[in-house]
Amino acid sequence: LKPFLGRTLQVAVDSRLGPRPREVMADLSLEGFNALLHKAEGRDKLARFFQYSARAFVGACAVAAPTAGTALSKTEGHARTAMVSLAGARRTHRWCKEIPVLQSIPKCLAIKNPVDRALDFLQKASLATFMIIDHVGHLKQWKILPGGKRAGAGTIQLGLKFFCFSNFVGAVSQLKKFLALAASQEDRRKEEVACLKTAFKHLLLVVQTAHLSMLYQSHDLLVGVAGMITSSMDLQLQWPAAKLASPRVATTEAVSVNARGETKSS
Repeated sequence: LKPFLGRTLQVAVDSRLGPRPREVMADLSLEGFNALLHKAEGRDKLARFFQYSARAFVGACAVAAPTAGTALSKTEGHARTAMVSLAGARRTHRWCKEIPVLQSIPKCLAIKNPVDRALDFLQKASLATFMIIDHVGHLKQWKILPGGKRAGAGTIQLGLKFFCFSNFVGAVSQLKKFLALAASQEDRRKEEVACLKTAFKHLLLVVQTAHLSMLYQSHDLLVGVAGMITSSMDLQLQWPAAKLASPRVATTEAVSVNARGETKSS
């Protein structure tokens, strides 16, 4: 355990030292932001960031307990409306996202390591199950399907339980990869940092989905902040990279020698 903790701490410290010289930075210009909005995933993660920002604000207001009718109380109501509206909009655009997940399941069955194969299958199968159940809950909210024993909200919460399980398995899988990389003799620091970051994101998603699915309720403030962090991590992946400056082309200087033997550049 001690070598593992020491290795984890060293990788975490290295990841805080800033980008390596060869790493590409994000394009923070207006053109880069516009390019982000051209991607469906970019718009979704940006909307998710504001959705969970609103939830964090609602949670902070719950701690402050404002008096009814005050400006803070009214703002809390507006934030709750924005949170629910953004969640509904993102759910509408979630249709058919399960198709690539289902297509990737046969590939995970070809993994040689039985533990890795089981983890990958469980993660993807539970993720696809979440999306399908979420669609059913969405149709119940639209009154297209009857509510039955579970109304639209109850069905969506059931799906979120599968999403919680998927992220838990994902965190275990990433930590297993990190241990394998740390035990190897090769210097694969970049891959180790990536595994730790992904595991951290999965664990934050476990906190969020456990609360939203009513599996284990924590607090809207905690869930909102965790959602803002994971959304920022996803946005970083979707944000276009800044264009590198073209290398300066060396100009050839014509050198002439004058009568005195001195060199002169033209």
